[in-house]
Amino acid sequence: MPTEEEMQEYRAYSQQYQMVALQKQALEARNAEMDATLKELENATGKVYFATGAVLIESTKDDVTKRLEEQKKQATEDLAKLAPQEEKLKKRLEELQKKLRESEKNE
Repeated sequence: MPTEEEMQEYRAYSQQYQMVALQKQALEARNAEMDATLKELENATGKVYFATGAVLIESTKDDVTKRLEEQKKQATEDLAKLAPQEEKLKKRLEELQKKLRESEKNE
């Protein structure tokens, strides 16, 4: 039977993995939203605005495009940093699952 310590370790890694997966999902959604916005911005004519908090600020199309591209670059870099962390946690979880199953079989 698995020890309480082993179960706690498994739960802790599971929670960390879930948090990383949620961060990854949020960044992917943000990237998709920025892609759609950049696509719309390509066809924009007239005034262009960007939001800062609850305030819309008039700007140039080039400035808003540049801001969005910088934000997208940062989000992409953040995603790249999460990938090895996610893989490491996944691997450790798989090891712990195997260990817990073996402990259950040896009862």
